[in-house]
Amino acid sequence: MVPQLAIEAAAHSDVGRRRSHNEDSFAALPCLGLFMVADGLGGSAAGEVASRMAIEVVKSCFEEDNDLEETWPYGTAPAHDRDEVRLVLSVRRANRAIYEASQRQEQTRGMATTFAGVLLGPGMAYIAHVGDSRVYRMRGGRLERLTRDHTLLEELLREGDGALAALEALSGRADAVTRALGCDKSVDIESRVEPTQPGDVFLVCSDGLWGPVPEARIEGVLGGHRDLSLAASLLVDIANEHGGPDNITCVLARLGGG
Repeated sequence: MVPQLAIEAAAHSDVGRRRSHNEDSFAALPCLGLFMVADGLGGSAAGEVASRMAIEVVKSCFEEDNDLEETWPYGTAPAHDRDEVRLVLSVRRANRAIYEASQRQEQTRGMATTFAGVLLGPGMAYIAHVGDSRVYRMRGGRLERLTRDHTLLEELLREGDGALAALEALSGRADAVTRALGCDKSVDIESRVEPTQPGDVFLVCSDGLWGPVPEARIEGVLGGHRDLSLAASLLVDIANEHGGPDNITCVLARLGGG
């Protein structure tokens, strides 16, 4: 169990202007130091079921406070390593649960979801993500993205030479997600560990926010409004002002001083 820290949190989610229902799910759990967003993939069967399962499974892994898999040296690892491993293994468990559920029922076959989560521990932030939901950190008035999207666009850009020609051939598919929870029995979960400072603000959001809203505008809102509830609402409003093309979800967490 992660020791309880002084953390302020707020969250807001909206269906947007062009969707009939909200397939995003989220959790802001200061008592666990855990903050998550999952975005059911548009066009996939039961995306809202998959996103809800992802959040609930990961949450339950921290609430139960038991070992997740015997194959990892979980119990003997240093505390920082255990926190990172626990987060990654909880997301792995969520992937397996979603995949197995999708195989049991025809109406949920093919369901999948992105996932982004931050676990805040003493002096450290543990980040795990799959897909194109993002984690940002606001520190000293500067917004920094801490995740990279698992999309065709970012993969091609990382390849270097020939990427531009390949992008031209995508015909609007550049934002297609290349990884998601529930697509297969196993998934490559990307993780990182970042040292924290008092006053750090972490933003976890779906592409319905970062897609239509420039990062400079997000930075301006977070820098100009200390009230996290107000900031979350404003970010969602701005995304809708920019057309609200998708479901919009943002979760904010700020570390206290000391």
